[in-house]
Amino acid sequence: MFDEKDLEILKIVLVGESGVGKTSIITQYIDNIFQKDQQSTIGGTFSTKTIKCGNGKILKLEIWDTAGQERYRSVTKLFYKDANAAILVYDITNKFSFEEIQNYWFGQVKDSAPENIIIAIVANKLDLYENEQVDETIARKYAQDNNALFACTSAKNTSGIEDLFIEIAKIYSGSDSALTIQEKDEAEEYKKIRKESVRITREEMKNNKKKGCC
Repeated sequence: MFDEKDLEILKIVLVGESGVGKTSIITQYIDNIFQKDQQSTIGGTFSTKTIKCGNGKILKLEIWDTAGQERYRSVTKLFYKDANAAILVYDITNKFSFEEIQNYWFGQVKDSAPENIIIAIVANKLDLYENEQVDETIARKYAQDNNALFACTSAKNTSGIEDLFIEIAKIYSGSDSALTIQEKDEAEEYKKIRKESVRITREEMKNNKKKGCC
């Protein structure tokens, strides 16, 4: 177990429209659980996870889940005023959810959060690629034009979830590698540093589906 004084807090806030999968992303990363019928978040809640970086830094991720409904937007602003990173999530099967990233969420984060905040734009529900309404090329370019990270995730099949938080931790710590520490086997995991991300692409999903993979 790590001494609290050795931990550096990395506050990460997830924002985006209701139903895009913010809670599911967090639940999958923290507890390795996916719940199909997830209740909408009211206000904000947070969970924690520890990451060991290649340069020796130990980060305690304080991951905040926020409400996406319009009536809670004024409250949501309070959560990212002192955030180190913001993850802007949209649903690839819902074009409106990406338009709101462009029209509202990105601007609100830039206006209300610290100037040096790390921003990631995340295309969630990759497992539903056959129903995609948002061109990934357009979304990726939007992120690039705005100096933001871009990632594709699926909270259902875990694709890209851990890599997303690892990448944010690497940028924040200035390290070229990092690893999530699992409490149950912390001593063993502490010795290992993950240097490469494992990503599942749309093509790989299509190929697996053809092979009968669930």
